[in-house]
Amino acid sequence: MIIDCKSIAQDIKNKIKNIIAEADYAPVLYIYQVGDNPASNAYIRGKLRDCEEVGIKAKLIKLPEDITDDELNNKILEDYNWEDVDGIIVQLPLPKHIDPKNICIPDAVDVDGFNSTSPFQPCTPLGVMKIFDAIGYDLDGKNVLVCGQSDIVGRPLVNMLIGRHCNVISINSSMERYIREEMLFRADVLITAAGRMNLITENDLDCKWNVQTNGYENSGSCPDLIIDVGINYKDGKQYGDCSEELRSEKYNHCFDITPRIGGVGLMTRAILLYNVCVARYGEEKMGEVIG
Repeated sequence: MIIDCKSIAQDIKNKIKNIIAEADYAPVLYIYQVGDNPASNAYIRGKLRDCEEVGIKAKLIKLPEDITDDELNNKILEDYNWEDVDGIIVQLPLPKHIDPKNICIPDAVDVDGFNSTSPFQPCTPLGVMKIFDAIGYDLDGKNVLVCGQSDIVGRPLVNMLIGRHCNVISINSSMERYIREEMLFRADVLITAAGRMNLITENDLDCKWNVQTNGYENSGSCPDLIIDVGINYKDGKQYGDCSEELRSEKYNHCFDITPRIGGVGLMTRAILLYNVCVARYGEEKMGEVIG
């Protein structure tokens, strides 16, 4: 069955909107965009809409594609020192000549959890954890397979899962398929965050056909839940790491899975709003938003 991430994210946004409406001042978010990447434009439009919806004051700072690391960092630091800003994010992807690891965002406003020293939890991993909470999935003692080991998603997600008493296996996308299939047989939960289209297909999962329901059912050697974090593009269309076949109706009784569009991305954006508000109002006041 497809998980309704849209409703989960909307619930978070509604709570944030109510808190801002009752506050004396609204949080301020600065979004830095380098160049004019079409994917970045789409992401930013969504974030600006979200900010307007809940009452966060967002400012988009567009910078030339040929800007250097030092020039970008100087601009960020200048705005941080002279402007009333609660959150700063640098929109990815960046031009190839800029290494994201060289971007210096002051910890106090690093609401994306971009740097390892940021006091804010990374938006996508925390958004994934909120999906589990919203659907009432008990992670305690579950076997979780995480495909992808990036610094901003895979690694922090593993730490969060361990904090929920999961048995976690983390692999990278280059893992041999037969090893990945062996691990899938033991996984209660599969999380894909590798950025590799069709990393997981119907051929990887051990589902049994049920003639009576005219669909697949879980054989017991198949994950109960699949969270697809991956973002891939082909011919201008967005795909996840899991094949679209796995979201067809015939798998409705086999496992729950996040949608390709309106899935984890919406959760990431909702948590960004949450982090911006934490920066302005404090975590104690915002605790009721995500529990």
